[in-house]
Amino acid sequence: MLKLCLAVHHELLAAALAVKKVERPLSTQETLQACAQRYQAKDTPYPAWYLFGCREKEVTGLVTLYTRQGINVFLCPDHKLGSKLKADIIDVQFCTLSSSLYTKFTSQGKKIIGYLPPSFASKAYLATKVQAENGGKFLPVQKVYTKDSEPLLPAENIKVWILKWPYGSAGKSCTGAPYTVWQAEHLQNNLPKLLAGLEAEESFICSEFILTRDPYAGYADHVVHKMPFLASPGSGVKAYGSYCQKFISHCNWAALEKKHVLPLGDFIQTTTITTGKVDTIKLFPEFIQSLSFHQGCVMFSVDFMVPPDGIPRFLESNKLAATFAEKFDPHLPPLVDYYGSKSL
Repeated sequence: MLKLCLAVHHELLAAALAVKKVERPLSTQETLQACAQRYQAKDTPYPAWYLFGCREKEVTGLVTLYTRQGINVFLCPDHKLGSKLKADIIDVQFCTLSSSLYTKFTSQGKKIIGYLPPSFASKAYLATKVQAENGGKFLPVQKVYTKDSEPLLPAENIKVWILKWPYGSAGKSCTGAPYTVWQAEHLQNNLPKLLAGLEAEESFICSEFILTRDPYAGYADHVVHKMPFLASPGSGVKAYGSYCQKFISHCNWAALEKKHVLPLGDFIQTTTITTGKVDTIKLFPEFIQSLSFHQGCVMFSVDFMVPPDGIPRFLESNKLAATFAEKFDPHLPPLVDYYGSKSL
């Protein structure tokens, strides 16, 4: 019988199991016991939905789906992965696998699913990949700055900019520093000081602040779309259904006018989350083509915005997104269940 290792980032696995730490791989029996216990539990966090399913959300979960296919499944925290791992298949959808360990596993004949190179965690790197797929028009005007960069903005006709880091999420860097929104003149005056404050290996991204005027969201000026995708060998990249999440917000222009720079969380006011249909976006099929660098068998979500010109602007993709258990399309199962039934 095939043996499958379901590798999970250690903090996500601890949250799914409702423990402080996970210091070793679980056996198949322990994995099935945890699945039975956590599927019944109410108010479980999203990592538990992915692994163990959730009755209330109508999610089956990967452990059950793989077991139904006659496979012995066991869970392993990512920091306990090693080249001597005894498994025929390794699912790394919910963790980052180093390129060196990926090479070792594949040289041993192990099948790897859910893999994207670690470099994909960088927003700056993702932008270069979109650009390489002739997707330049789907990118905001932006520039990556290092300590040695010339202290000039990438364009003169943009009035508002956002400063963010190549690595981070939820409006913060990986160290917790917030993204900031700047009036152009104030940012230009402060760029020399900002660059001087960077360490040798540090960088930040200066990007135009995309404004929307979404007729399907009350003409809100800040609407982020989060769309689930699936990449599979032979089929390329496809959007999963035609529905996405929409994060609808309004901007605090008075506060920005007064202070000239604000943390993103202070500039973006109360957010409403709803669903939307991407088939109203005329260039969406072409936008998908610019994402074809996501290869292998992997789920990911893409954050993008649609300004009044109707051309989507790519922000980032994420294979650890908290959207795969959501059921946006009433005619489709949650993406994590589809992935679990098709990935092998």
